[in-house]
Amino acid sequence: MLGYIDDYLIVKKHNNKGFPIIVKLFIQLVIALIFFYIFLSSGNEPVVSALGVEINLGWLYGAFLLFVLVGSSNAVNITDGLDGLAAGLSAIAFFAFGIISGGSTWTPGNEDIAIFCFVLVGALVAFLVYNSHPAKVFMGDTGSLALGAALGSVAIISNHEFTLIVVAGVFIIETLSVIIQLIAIKKFNTKVFLMAPLHHHFEKLGWQETDIVRMFWSVGLMLSMAAIGFGVWL
Repeated sequence: MLGYIDDYLIVKKHNNKGFPIIVKLFIQLVIALIFFYIFLSSGNEPVVSALGVEINLGWLYGAFLLFVLVGSSNAVNITDGLDGLAAGLSAIAFFAFGIISGGSTWTPGNEDIAIFCFVLVGALVAFLVYNSHPAKVFMGDTGSLALGAALGSVAIISNHEFTLIVVAGVFIIETLSVIIQLIAIKKFNTKVFLMAPLHHHFEKLGWQETDIVRMFWSVGLMLSMAAIGFGVWL
């Protein structure tokens, strides 16, 4: 809904400005707080686990959860800059989490999460028929913010928050490129990348859009394959 309203304002105003960034972040935090309340009231523990080690974060888990949800939502939004890029990477990521969830029998309800992930994969692959280069339909904030939040939610509900770092590696790199560029410009009056996010840097280097998308998909696929091993067997 947040993404849809943002896109509606952009279309209505005929410019690229929807919600102010601060307002959008505030609304995202409110949505994440609601998710956090529902998550804990459903009997879930504020625990993160990796490599068989469980850590109870207590109320710090709230801040951690907010970071995961808001961060993943905006990371996919930032990556949505080339035809088929965000949709393809999202399909790969949800496919990986579908396999991880289906194979993680120690967490209740994971089969339902796996089905949810595979349904999204099917929808995204069908969307790519019209979104791959040259795109006839665009995702916009309506799709990217929702997909990012869904990806973070799946990681939290399936107790694979740290696995998300691997699965969403390309999204994270894209986000870091923006942060690094902003710090470099504001603090040092210089640029690290020709243009941020990172996919635009490769465009400035003269790469074809389709080649950039294929390379990012390949990296995303390799990271997801590694995450399946990490999430299921480790």
